[in-house]
Amino acid sequence: MKKFLFSIGLGIMMVIASQAVISDPVLAQSTGEFSIQVTPSPLVTTIKPGQTTEIELKVRSNSLEVQNLTMSPRSFHINNETGEVQVDDTSPPEIKDWISFSSPDFTVQPGQWFTQKVKISLPKDTGFSYSFALIISPKTVQQKTESGRLLKGSVAVFTLVNVDRPGAVRKLDVVELETTKQLYEYIPADIKVRFKNSGNSIVQPYGNIFIQRGSEGTNPIAALAVNDNKGYILPGTSRTLTTKWDNGFPSFKTNTDGTTGEVWDWSKIADLRIGQYTAKLVGVYNDGERDVPLEAAVTFWVIPWRAILALITFIVIVWFIGRKIAQRRTQKAVRIALAAQSAIPKYEKQTVKGGTR
Repeated sequence: MKKFLFSIGLGIMMVIASQAVISDPVLAQSTGEFSIQVTPSPLVTTIKPGQTTEIELKVRSNSLEVQNLTMSPRSFHINNETGEVQVDDTSPPEIKDWISFSSPDFTVQPGQWFTQKVKISLPKDTGFSYSFALIISPKTVQQKTESGRLLKGSVAVFTLVNVDRPGAVRKLDVVELETTKQLYEYIPADIKVRFKNSGNSIVQPYGNIFIQRGSEGTNPIAALAVNDNKGYILPGTSRTLTTKWDNGFPSFKTNTDGTTGEVWDWSKIADLRIGQYTAKLVGVYNDGERDVPLEAAVTFWVIPWRAILALITFIVIVWFIGRKIAQRRTQKAVRIALAAQSAIPKYEKQTVKGGTR
C-alpha cells in the first residue's frame, strides 16, 4: 500500500486529520520500544527566496531503552471533504533537495532530549508556500506483530514554509457558519465555521464567536474562542472548526461510555437557556500587511420541550385534580344543604270554613 496514515498517538493524529496543526509539544505513539516526544509541532517558518533558515526540533525518548532513529521528509495530502491526512511513505516533497538535517540518523538516550537541526535553503526561483511532513521512525524496522500485522511506529511532524516574495497572497474566506441543529432541547450547542484558503500562502485565523439572545441582541452572554489550537490552513484547502457552547442550565452531559444524560445544576438557574440565540463570528487573519476582519452570524433555538411538556402536563393534572376536589366539595355542600332542609318539620294545611289555618 503506497499511502497510509501515520498515527501521532494520544489523539494527536485525530487533530491533524481535521487539519488542526498544533503548536504544543506532541506525544508520539508508543509501539513496542518506540516512544518519543517532539516539540515544537508543527514547524512553521517564513523565508525569503535565495535565503537559508535553520529550525530546531527537539526529540525526547520516553522509552527505557536507547532510541536509534532516522528522519526523512515526505509529502502529504489533505482530503477537503473528510479532513483526512494521507502521508506518502515513499514520495519525498518537491523541496526535498532544499532540505537537510544535522543528523539524519541519530540516537536518543532514555529520558533525554536530542536537538535536530532542520536546514531549508530556498533558491531564488521558488513558489509561495510549501508543506511537508518530517517522519521520525526507528532505524531498524520492528518485527513485533499484532493479529498478523507489522506494527510500524512513526511520528509525523508537519512543516509549513511561507515564502516571502512578491505576488504572495494571503486570502481567507468564511464559507459557512452553522450549528449542527436548528433546534436544541438542551445545550451544548456545536457551532461550526468553515474556512477556505483561496490564496497561495499559509494562513492562520483567530477570533471569537459571541453568543447573544435573539437576532438583535447586543450584549453577549458568552464568548467562545475560534482556533484556540492555533492551527493553519494550507493554500487551496478548506477547514472546519467546531466550537462548543456548554455553559448554561439545563444541559446534556456526555458520559465516559458515550451515553448522554440531562444535568440539572440548580446553582446555574440564573443561566437558563431557552429561546432564540445568535452566534456571531468576529475573527481576523493577517494578509501580510494588516489584520483582515472575518464576520458571519447564525441563529438557532434552545427549547427544552420535554421539560415544558412535563410542566404543562403537571399543571393540567393539578388543575384537573383541584377541579375534581372543588366539584366534590360543592356536591357535598349541596347534599348537606338538602339533608338539612329535609329535616325541617312540615305543617299540613287545614281547610275550615271561612279560610284556612
